[in-house]
Amino acid sequence: MHALVRCAALALLLAAGAVHADPKAELHQAFTRFLAAKSFRAELSDLDRQRTVAHMEFVAPDRYRVQVEGAPGDQVIVGDTVYMTMNGHTMRVPMPAAGLTRRYRDPDVLAQTERSLRIERVGSDRIDGEAATVYHYTVDAPHPADVKLWISDKSGLPLQMQTTGTAMGQTHHTQIRYRDYDDASIRIEAPN
Repeated sequence: MHALVRCAALALLLAAGAVHADPKAELHQAFTRFLAAKSFRAELSDLDRQRTVAHMEFVAPDRYRVQVEGAPGDQVIVGDTVYMTMNGHTMRVPMPAAGLTRRYRDPDVLAQTERSLRIERVGSDRIDGEAATVYHYTVDAPHPADVKLWISDKSGLPLQMQTTGTAMGQTHHTQIRYRDYDDASIRIEAPN
């Protein structure tokens, strides 16, 4: 009986610790899980115009397939090379800013971002039926932004991110919806 009471007390302490954990540590853990993902799909939306602007697939360490709404073809990025398909023809183009895509999964860039974070846990929500904890944070570097992030209670991975930022003198509101983490059916090869 005493062992049962001790186990119950330990479970309550662990649960209480999780509820009162540091939001910055929770976000760091989500970023770490995100960096470890082998693959995922994402959808980028322009919230100002209320429309989807791009679909993306990712396969670690450096492969992306991007479909921009209204564009004549897909782009496949492998390392520092972009393959653009237009009207049935594929062109191989060096990426103008080599290493640009690596920045979004670079632990050093994320660490720089984390240093300027001001974060708070703002509640709970559901994304496509999945329970999530919602965070709000602002960053100053590498680019100032105001972000709302939904982290899955089940997997600890980002489900949705809404960002407000300024580019070329205009304020933009965007949303990224993530899904299909570590889905082995996501394959990206350089076109022939």
